[in-house]
Amino acid sequence: MKKIKYSILLIVISTVNLFAQQDVHFSQFFSSPLTLNPANAGIYNGDLRAIMNYRSQWGSISEPFVTMAASVDFPVLKKMKGGMFGLGINFFKDDAGVSKMSTMNYGLALAYHLDISGGNNNHFLSVGFQGGMVQRSMSYGSLTWDEQWNGATFDQDVATVDKVGGTAISAFDMATGIHWYFAPTDFSRYFAGFSLYHLNSPDVAFNGTSPLIKKYTFHGGAEIGSGTSNASVTGSPFSVLPNFVFVKQGANQYFDVGIEAKYALRQSSKFTNYHNSMYVTLGPYMRWGDAAYVVSRLGWNGVELAFSYDFNLSELSTASSGNGGFEVMLGYKMDLSANATRGHSVRFR
Repeated sequence: MKKIKYSILLIVISTVNLFAQQDVHFSQFFSSPLTLNPANAGIYNGDLRAIMNYRSQWGSISEPFVTMAASVDFPVLKKMKGGMFGLGINFFKDDAGVSKMSTMNYGLALAYHLDISGGNNNHFLSVGFQGGMVQRSMSYGSLTWDEQWNGATFDQDVATVDKVGGTAISAFDMATGIHWYFAPTDFSRYFAGFSLYHLNSPDVAFNGTSPLIKKYTFHGGAEIGSGTSNASVTGSPFSVLPNFVFVKQGANQYFDVGIEAKYALRQSSKFTNYHNSMYVTLGPYMRWGDAAYVVSRLGWNGVELAFSYDFNLSELSTASSGNGGFEVMLGYKMDLSANATRGHSVRFR
């Protein structure tokens, strides 16, 4: 049975590779802002945001495919008239299967957020750029080849590196994006964006030529609630958070859509900003034609913890028995001052 599962996995992965390369992705796409869009750098309410993401999938079939990411970003020059800048550092690493086919990317993002609200600090149009390095490597220690078979066992002393041409490659990588944000009230916000990764099509071939295919991403979402605004923001503790993302990279594409219900355990104050905000969320999502998953988040005094689990619905479900992958996010937002009147203290979340 295990051999059948390995065979199905190999066929599915081989078919995907025939179409095009595909970047890693997170089910909680909204929780990894700089892998989604460089224009997201600094677009939140606070002075510093740090996020770590971890995803493991296909562990029921073979060696798990593991993806890790981390980012730190912050707004700068918040007292500028008409807008502000955002800076961010982003890193992710993906290890695929037994071969430990590893992709690592790290970059520096710069964004400018133009205030188009006429001084109300609640309507912004942003543009961002990111530059960095992409690296790929492979480990041959656990792989075997036909010519290594000596009739009794596989002889690992027989060299096979020339089949691929090397074990590591690195190249300069660029990305750009735009983002729109509007918060008409203290309880509602709407946002959408478009990004283009691998703008310069970096070559990451071990042997020959293999440029990374450009990745086009369109994403958006909202937080919709109700209430009144005064010195101490009050309103209904309930709100809804719809989110979606559409990604196209060569012949590959996917569409994620879902919605969460949010309950405020304690609502924030305009004077203490988000430090008093405490909440929980829960809701279903779907990656069209591939998986269904559930997301839950907990926010507590600037710390956010999120968890999700994918249930596989694709052709791979025969081998995976419907098991997909789990994902965890840990984030923290720091506000160096509780004075909400300084510069651009907008309602970014």
